[in-house]
Amino acid sequence: IFCASPNWDFHDVDEGPDIIHEFHIRNKGKSILKVTNVGTSCGCTAAFLKKKGSKDEPATYPVEIPAGSGGAIKVTYHTSGRPGHATKVITISSNDPVNPNFQLKIDMTVVRDVDVQPDRVYLYNVKFKEAHDTSIKILGKPGVPLTIFSAESSNKAVTVTSIAPVTENAPAAAPVSGQASPKDEKRYGATLMVSLPATQPIGTVTDEIVVKTSSSKKPEIRIQVMGKVVGRVQYQPEFFSFSPHQDSPVTIQLTVDPPKGFQIRDVKSVKHLARPFIKKTRGPNGDQFSVIASVVKNLPKDSDGKDQIIVETNDVDQKSVTIEVQAQK
Repeated sequence: IFCASPNWDFHDVDEGPDIIHEFHIRNKGKSILKVTNVGTSCGCTAAFLKKKGSKDEPATYPVEIPAGSGGAIKVTYHTSGRPGHATKVITISSNDPVNPNFQLKIDMTVVRDVDVQPDRVYLYNVKFKEAHDTSIKILGKPGVPLTIFSAESSNKAVTVTSIAPVTENAPAAAPVSGQASPKDEKRYGATLMVSLPATQPIGTVTDEIVVKTSSSKKPEIRIQVMGKVVGRVQYQPEFFSFSPHQDSPVTIQLTVDPPKGFQIRDVKSVKHLARPFIKKTRGPNGDQFSVIASVVKNLPKDSDGKDQIIVETNDVDQKSVTIEVQAQK
């Protein structure tokens, strides 16, 4: 098996459209080359040996290629949602006694019209009553001016406190044979400062930042914000499920910071399907608590098995915590 150009570099390509290349292989041996499979290194790349005489129809393996003949391997890379540089390997499995797993390679750098860094904001384990700030950088393609007109949150859980224009030098692309070396180009955009206020209540944070830009292809960008504000009391797991006929109880460990002076006043289930009780042990830094829970043996016929365990505490900010329960019939 032989390929005159087994490595193909697409260089910079726009995100969105699929990119396609055909590798041409030949049988330079003296007997039949039997191709049994064409595989790729990941699901973002598709490749197949084309059926002889067909434009795009894949052949059915095994495919026999006589001595002196050849074939075409069509490779497609899906650029959508995959910015940055990537190298993908295509493996041709055959009866070649020297190279039974012959490899081809494609390289590319997928460039977004508007690049968001990071493209999602995660704000997990933020302590209650403590504000948290983070930044988002938004840049256009090299050499293409980009202006950020506005940026606002949808649910008002977070606030965009500032939009500062930025200009950066883009790294020079690799030179192409026979062409002059490319020059560095500017990238234009802005840095957004995003603030989660100290007043955000304990619990899940869900929001979305809507950004208006001057890009004709990306005039509006939506950046997801996900996270959780935690209080003095944390517990794991926050949800648990009982399988049918499960006899062993489940333990929910409570972590209290600081533990001094903390007490649990009561524990109960809303629908009385779960049977919880508190276990308290003495630790080096104070009392430690856990909830031990089981479920009733026979669920009511009209029950969906869902219940909640409510743990009431003496904490001013977390007077209660809720643990979700699912009992399977």
